[in-house]
Amino acid sequence: MARELSLTDRRAEIDGRLELALDAADSGRLAPASTTVLERDTRWYGQLVALSHNSLATTPDRPEVVPAATAIELLRGYLRLREELILQLGTEATDSVQWEVTPALLASDYLYTSAYSTLGTLTADRIAECVEELTTVSESIIEALGSDCLPSPPSPAEYWSSIDNTAGALGRGAAVIGATLADIDDPDGDHFATLGRGLGTVWQIQDILASDGPAVRAGTSLTERRLRQHAKRRLRETDHALQQLSSAVDVTSLRAFGAETVSESIAGSNGD
Repeated sequence: MARELSLTDRRAEIDGRLELALDAADSGRLAPASTTVLERDTRWYGQLVALSHNSLATTPDRPEVVPAATAIELLRGYLRLREELILQLGTEATDSVQWEVTPALLASDYLYTSAYSTLGTLTADRIAECVEELTTVSESIIEALGSDCLPSPPSPAEYWSSIDNTAGALGRGAAVIGATLADIDDPDGDHFATLGRGLGTVWQIQDILASDGPAVRAGTSLTERRLRQHAKRRLRETDHALQQLSSAVDVTSLRAFGAETVSESIAGSNGD
């Protein structure tokens, strides 16, 4: 029986794939692509792809899993680079990474297309459905980034909606693509979507509140309280999704991953 990779071993596998995918972007005008992706060391979204797949599959970490995880991490790099550019072009980016705009835009486009080419060249069953899911995620991210460029500051509801539609969408895509590679069927696919969106959203809120970076300072104490309330709602949804899935699939590793990486304390003690 095949052995499931540890998080550390899987991260090393994903890192290796990312280095190959970004070899052409190591220097010159595409360098921001390599810098943005390769400095991220946890590969949280890629791990979610693999753990979702492994909860269903009789053989864990099949050959197509790491390339699919790599594709999600490349799209994550696109999102991160575009978000950094939006902050840089705004008024709160004095202590953030500073990019030359044109090379950074070209590099983000390179990451975007690399995500599709990495996933699209796989020959696994149902890969077309995986590409369709990646497209849905991409559209959500692009629309949300467009809203982030509007001149007026976002309301708390708009702020957490943007997180849902970027980090949450990426988490949804990671979980659904992983489950699809393992031949998931409805309605369990919907539970994986809910699980991924919730974990992705809370992961990002946790990062925002812990960083004390521009994304926090751009808000208010009211925004922070509302973000914690929103995290609590998403955590309840992920718990429910795990309960629904537990009767059909082995969610042990997924539950442990969520417990280890997404702290329930992020929700605080405030009510809804």
